[in-house]
Amino acid sequence: MFTLLIVIIVIALLFDLVNGFHDAANSIATVVSTKVLTPTQAVIWAAFFNFIAYWVFDMSVGNTVAKTVDNSAISLWVILAGLIAATVWNLLTWKLGIPSSSSHTLIGGFGGAAIAHAGFGVLNSAEILKTVLFIFLAPFIGGLISFFIALVTIQRNFIKKITISILASVATVYVTYSLKDTLDIKPIMIWIIGVLLGLFIVVYCWYQIVNGKNPSHTKEGNMYKKLQLLSSAAFSLGHGGADSQKVMGIICAACIVYANSYRAGVDNDMPEFFKENNLLHTTEILQVKYTNDEGKVKKFKPSVGVFGKDTVYLDGKNIIDLTSGEKIYEDEKLNPKVAATNPFINHLKKEGVDINKFSEVIDEEKKLEKKAKENSSIHSLVKLEVYSDKKDVKDVVTNEVIFSDKKINPDYRYAKIFAKYIDKDGKLLEGHKLETKVTKDTMPTWIAFGCYLMIGMGTLMGGWKIVKTMGTKITKVTPLEGVCSETAGALTLFTVSQMGVPVSTTHTITGSIIGVGATKRLSAVRWGVTISLLWAWVLTIPVSAIMGAILYYITTLFV
Repeated sequence: MFTLLIVIIVIALLFDLVNGFHDAANSIATVVSTKVLTPTQAVIWAAFFNFIAYWVFDMSVGNTVAKTVDNSAISLWVILAGLIAATVWNLLTWKLGIPSSSSHTLIGGFGGAAIAHAGFGVLNSAEILKTVLFIFLAPFIGGLISFFIALVTIQRNFIKKITISILASVATVYVTYSLKDTLDIKPIMIWIIGVLLGLFIVVYCWYQIVNGKNPSHTKEGNMYKKLQLLSSAAFSLGHGGADSQKVMGIICAACIVYANSYRAGVDNDMPEFFKENNLLHTTEILQVKYTNDEGKVKKFKPSVGVFGKDTVYLDGKNIIDLTSGEKIYEDEKLNPKVAATNPFINHLKKEGVDINKFSEVIDEEKKLEKKAKENSSIHSLVKLEVYSDKKDVKDVVTNEVIFSDKKINPDYRYAKIFAKYIDKDGKLLEGHKLETKVTKDTMPTWIAFGCYLMIGMGTLMGGWKIVKTMGTKITKVTPLEGVCSETAGALTLFTVSQMGVPVSTTHTITGSIIGVGATKRLSAVRWGVTISLLWAWVLTIPVSAIMGAILYYITTLFV
């Protein structure tokens, strides 16, 4: 089985490579068609930002892809068949010059193989429905945003244009910030959105000051060409983040399946080198998702640490001593009654942390967490790492069952930390949902690094057939329209990826280009080409699912 796992990892990375050159056109079509960059310059530019997405995005999309199928129905053969089906469909559509979705291809192939293995009941209908819904919503949202940006940009009144731009930018950043906890949006993502929109406004204001109110069309076109470097970089960043995650999710799912077999003693063929260096060690974190009394979505992500004889855990803005039940910090404020004698506070003082600043406490514990995983003598609050075994969620360290079919194991060593989220029978409260997910901290670094590297290399290889369709056949794109469509596409990808929806970068940029074309007149959009693309999008999931099912049956003949 170890050999099969390695084969799956290699095919997954090759799929990511194919995805890179298959979807390269999404990142570079408009910037090439407007002659801002040559094709060679464009693919290097796009590949660079594809790769640096590694430091920006989390694993929201990857977890969605991996959770489209019930974990009890996932086997290495299912993953293999799904990957082969997705790769074949990607290569076929690339050969034909059809901009289909790699995301939907992978979900279709994976889902089809799982159905062949265990029937339709294994599909996570909520995740599938969400993905199918965004086949139509992603291009619509992208088109709507690009339509709005284009309408504002073509305004001739400078004051009106800047006022609307500033208000819209502030509103966008505010909404993103408001949803940071609900969608687990990283602070760096909020900064990127704010800086991107802010730079556009600053550049345009500077341009107006230098060139006056009525610049020539040539000067105006040159300004938009410069801005298009920024917008294409933003879209490439979104493309790299959205598309690499799904392959990371598949590789992590394969590693978890293999690890479960290894723990059960079914497979013991892992080479010592892999064991000693934890090269395949992939786990998940546990969280309880619920809606509070104010209607806000909250997530309890337990981090637990042992300090002296006391066990301490983090719950939102509170740090609680599990042994005594006392709140060491309540709503980010230190409880002075326990500060003098509590082992956790003594630990913080030794680390030189200002115990009165909750943010410093959390930052320090995050730094120590990585060290604590590598060295057991270092104490820190560490996220509870688990693995799923059919209907059980188990502790990675002790192999104890934490939850079995959403019911707490009362004998679990940390069972008390879930007390406020379960009823008297030990079951999760109504409206509460138990979730497990992989993060960058619970997977080997090479998985994320390798996936982002492969998609960057794939982009360098280019996809010129699809560039022609995306950049010229749908509608003729000018530098101004290129800026509008790429900015809209980037904002859509940033937001939807944080929601964990595996949207298609192809669909998103296509919708954005259509939105721009519609600002001229609806007839400027070549609807014949657009309808052909829609058919390709709709057929991608079912066709790749059928291919996945057939390939699963074929692979099982050799088992």
